[in-house]
Amino acid sequence: MRYRKWKHIFKHILQDTGLRVKMVIIFFMVLILPFCFFTFYATRRISSVIQEQTFLAAGKTFEETFASVQSRIEKVVNVTELLIYDDMIYKMASTDPQDYPAIYQLEDTNVLASSFNYLRQLSGVENIRLYVKNDYLYSNENTCIFPLESLSHSNCYKTLTQTPSNQWYTPLDFADLPSQDQSFFSCMRMVYDPGALTTPLAVLRVDLSKSMLEQALNRTAITQNGYILLLSGDKTVLSSENGADQILPEDIAASLSQSVKDTWNTIEIDGIPCYTYSATLPPTGWMLVSVVPYTDIYSVGRAMRNEMIGVMVAVAGAAYAVALYLINHMLRRIWLLSETMQKVEEGDVEVRFNSEGKDEIGRLILHFDHMMGRIQQLMEEKIQYGFEIKNLELKALQAQINPHFLYNTLDTINCMAIQKAVPEIAGVATSLATFYKISLSRGKDRIPVHDEILHAKMYLKIQNARFENRIHTQWNISPEIENLYIIKIVLQPIIENAAIHGIYEREDGTGTITVHGYREGEDIYI
Repeated sequence: MRYRKWKHIFKHILQDTGLRVKMVIIFFMVLILPFCFFTFYATRRISSVIQEQTFLAAGKTFEETFASVQSRIEKVVNVTELLIYDDMIYKMASTDPQDYPAIYQLEDTNVLASSFNYLRQLSGVENIRLYVKNDYLYSNENTCIFPLESLSHSNCYKTLTQTPSNQWYTPLDFADLPSQDQSFFSCMRMVYDPGALTTPLAVLRVDLSKSMLEQALNRTAITQNGYILLLSGDKTVLSSENGADQILPEDIAASLSQSVKDTWNTIEIDGIPCYTYSATLPPTGWMLVSVVPYTDIYSVGRAMRNEMIGVMVAVAGAAYAVALYLINHMLRRIWLLSETMQKVEEGDVEVRFNSEGKDEIGRLILHFDHMMGRIQQLMEEKIQYGFEIKNLELKALQAQINPHFLYNTLDTINCMAIQKAVPEIAGVATSLATFYKISLSRGKDRIPVHDEILHAKMYLKIQNARFENRIHTQWNISPEIENLYIIKIVLQPIIENAAIHGIYEREDGTGTITVHGYREGEDIYI
């Protein structure tokens, strides 16, 4: 049912709508629709390429940032691993103060401070600290050696005592320490007594400046609104967007923790759809996350799409204006031709339309003018033929008057022959009258067979009256054909020919004509 409906609509468009509408439809189907399809495909393809290139660039930027942060962390790890086995640290942490003269304590302190300072300059770490027991003279030096008491009440120290390996802390983990300690990312390691591995002697702390990591995160922009987060658990400890420390909402933290590493994932942050790319920083357990809002990826594609749509609309509008002008120019001659044909239909056959151009429409107009000239000529000839037919009809009427006059004359001769008792003359006059009556037959072209036979007999009777009965006849006519119709005066010329050329040219001038008439199927034979 739907197929028939569409077929009816399509047929209506093809047959019933005007040429202008059809040409506009063709224009849209041939030009506008392919152009729209190309624009749609191009915008989709460009958006896809932009997305791929943005992901590629963001991925490279992320890799560079990751490598930079990881490099700084590795420096901290290297410094920590180098110092944790330093004999000077174990000596200063494990020697009994009563057996450690002050002069030696100060000398060792200077040596250790110089070593720490050299490592800081060489590795780029911010601080190297050693926390020792308070009864050492050098524990109050407060440049690189600090009393353990200042750290022992903090939460980070509690977690440090539970594991012998390195522990990593963010500025948020130092919230219970003085403010000057809250701007570092630190690696801390417990120093145990070699003789009793469960007895803590000191704490080694290597600090990495927060500003240094911020510099690494802000060094390369990912996208216009993209940023990088450094996460520790569910907390943002560093952000390239604003550097603020904040706790992520539970759903975002869960989504980031469950996202597939080393690939782009989708997530909504503060109501804004974003792509995220994350990787874990060993050995810290921190997670570096690259966040790219949807708008950064698709804004360029949308701008290019809008620009292409604008260009398409402008080009389509200009093309439509040109096409409409050409359509009107072509159809103007067809409209004028249609008006001319309408005038011809109303009876004005002398109207003409001068041809413009030699294209198909121009040739059509030229042929129309030739046709109208021929029609006018034929109409004039028809009028002339009408006059001639009227004259012929008048002459035919006159010809019809002459036979009637002949009939009347023959009837008069017949009456006079009967009054004068001359039967031969009466018979000839009667035969001649019958002959002409059948010949004329009131203008009919077909007559019954018996009338045709009678017509031939009257001819023979007249001829025998002239030539002393020298023609004998035999008539073998089947009764079934006598009432059938044939074309008149077809038998008499044959008999006449037989009489003149077949009988009168014989030596005795006599002879017999035999006429057979019968029917076979649908045919009459005579």
